[in-house]
Amino acid sequence: MRVFIALAIAASLAGCTTYDRARASDFEPLPDGKFRFQADKLYPYTEQDLIGWLETSLKENSYCPAGYEITDKKEVVRAETMFGDATSLIFYGQCK
Repeated sequence: MRVFIALAIAASLAGCTTYDRARASDFEPLPDGKFRFQADKLYPYTEQDLIGWLETSLKENSYCPAGYEITDKKEVVRAETMFGDATSLIFYGQCK
């Protein structure tokens, strides 16, 4: 029974990741094999999760099949709220 519950929780979290990525990120191809990827910092996702979202976007768009490198990263404040700043990470990168 515990295994079933653990699997159900894992499956529900995987579904949230897909929904959150689609809702809270934006992939923009740029000229010369460069790109810009912006992702809202949402709890409980880590920066590594956001890089995973970036890699999913690259695959979905058939961009950078030989790999990529992140050339710059910026954190921007989108809004100030009573719970703290709502921030996004912007990754700039280039295909290899």
